[in-house]
Amino acid sequence: MKTIALTLALSAGLALAPAYAGDLEGHCEAYAAENGSDASGCACLAETADAAATEELLAVASPEDLEGLSDNARGAVEACFPEA
Repeated sequence: MKTIALTLALSAGLALAPAYAGDLEGHCEAYAAENGSDASGCACLAETADAAATEELLAVASPEDLEGLSDNARGAVEACFPEA
């Protein structure tokens, strides 16, 4: 019974991962439009950021929020926006 529950939980998590990434790409594009910055790396960011980094990046609402990012989230941003 525990195996079935674990399998269902993992399946649900994997099914949500692409939607979560799409949310990050859209959030990134909206942030770029609002702040007059480059959105060209948003698709890369959605593909590169792991779940923890994605959660952090979805919470970014202003340039000041970028300063408090973890090394993990900052690494994803730097990989996709090397000029930043």
